[in-house]
Amino acid sequence: MGGRHASNLTYLVAAADVTAIMDVDSARANEIAARCGGAQIYTDAEQLIAAPEVEAVVIAAPNRFHAELTRECIAAGKPVLCEKPLATGGDEAAEVVDAEVSGGRRLVQVGLMRQYDPAHIAVKRVSDNGAQGKALVFRSVHINSSDGWAPSLDDVITGSLIHDIHSARWMMGDEIVGVHTSHIPFSSDRPDSARYVMVQLQFASGALGGLECNADAGYGYEIEVSITGETGVVHSSPLQSPVVRHSNASGQWVEEDWLQRFSAAYINEAQAWVQSVLDGEAAGPSAWDGYVSILVADACIASGRESRPVAVSLPEKPSIYG
Repeated sequence: MGGRHASNLTYLVAAADVTAIMDVDSARANEIAARCGGAQIYTDAEQLIAAPEVEAVVIAAPNRFHAELTRECIAAGKPVLCEKPLATGGDEAAEVVDAEVSGGRRLVQVGLMRQYDPAHIAVKRVSDNGAQGKALVFRSVHINSSDGWAPSLDDVITGSLIHDIHSARWMMGDEIVGVHTSHIPFSSDRPDSARYVMVQLQFASGALGGLECNADAGYGYEIEVSITGETGVVHSSPLQSPVVRHSNASGQWVEEDWLQRFSAAYINEAQAWVQSVLDGEAAGPSAWDGYVSILVADACIASGRESRPVAVSLPEKPSIYG
């Protein structure tokens, strides 16, 4: 993911230059630095954040480092685009929010990039126009290609469904107040694993939601999202490719992974983030959005482990988040 961000910023965002790269893998760091025109290489993240030639930072480190490094950026007064999830749990995410609030201004954007995906934007725009009446139900289906490992329930929810949780809040313009998670493990001897996860949502307005994630579909990567209103439904296409009919058959190509499916979203995200840095005002999914998504994810995990509905309680939103 770091390599994709570096390439997008180098070749597709005219107002940005990649000046520094940090990676503990020196071969990987050299490869990406060369791709970016000879960026300075660091082996310590804090040194990169403090470097005077670095004006803004993208964090694409493993999840367990996200919160700590984001706080380092806040302390340095540097805008940061932190990949999702913002943290590995609600307490960690709250520390990031507290640090940003104490600084008095937004510096953090979280990489919940579906907010920049044309298909998601189109569905939200139609729903917001009200042609289908009041939104009653949100639904997303998240199909992952197999990558040879058996993720845990925590992995699937925090690593994959966190995107769908944010999409539900953003597209419905409503907060999630309750969840109920069910899942199918990969095998009876791995009850902690999650091959298929389904989450029922309850929104503050009374609307409902459903999130599905197949962690090992075996055939490719798909995302589909829909909003049901009082008088109609708007939904995205699960595939982006054209339908081809040939030799008495009809079919579509299925994307291999999220980098292919969301290529445009990542470019749009990078362009919007750089523009917000130039404007001096953070935009896009905020640290608060990242925090709330983690709180909902924590509730989903607890629900799945305990096989019961779990309420989601949110603190008051700080004024800097609007």
